[in-house]
Amino acid sequence: MTDFKYSPISLMAVASALLGMMSILGLIFPLVALFAVPGVLLGIAAILAIRRYELNGLRLAKAGLTLSLIFGIVSPVWAVTWFEICFRSESLPGYKRVNFREIMQDRKHSASRLAALVGQNVCFKGYELYSSREKRNSFRMSCQRPPTGFGGQADPEDIALVKLLEGKFWKWRNELIAVSGRLVRNPDADHNPEAPKFILEQSEVFEARTLNGSLVFRGGEGGC
Repeated sequence: MTDFKYSPISLMAVASALLGMMSILGLIFPLVALFAVPGVLLGIAAILAIRRYELNGLRLAKAGLTLSLIFGIVSPVWAVTWFEICFRSESLPGYKRVNFREIMQDRKHSASRLAALVGQNVCFKGYELYSSREKRNSFRMSCQRPPTGFGGQADPEDIALVKLLEGKFWKWRNELIAVSGRLVRNPDADHNPEAPKFILEQSEVFEARTLNGSLVFRGGEGGC
């Protein structure tokens, strides 16, 4: 009769495998890739312990170590690459990105700061005002999400007028947008205090996919 020798499985190997599988999610959620660090350390420790104490779980330890190494490296590279793709997709090439919200909230200097940009091709991010099912060639854009509820109105000081290229139209959506256009003064503002002081003419509108150095899925509050 042969003796049966039981060898327990290494808990560190199990933990490393779990962390390695979790690090795969780093392709979608970059911060999750941080799990790869303890995954690598536990994987190495598990392999050493298994060989020293004749434990089970060598395949798990190797799998956790491999996954953690691969996705700990690939996930950050993919996150940077995908951000760059999204960043470039929301503006026309060569257009200067300007933090529209930050400028408009600088009440003392907003007019002078925008005046310094007159004649330049710029990219602003903001929200189209006044929802409508119709596609329009021009619309007003606020630097921040318009207030909701009865009587809610955007501050006139936070608004710019957007005029699209001839033949181009845009349908309202309750999301952050990025507008590339040439900034000019609005001549109507001289005799109409309610009119936006500046116009983005010859504009094209894109979905805003980044905000202040990170990806944006829904919402957002201006910036660039």
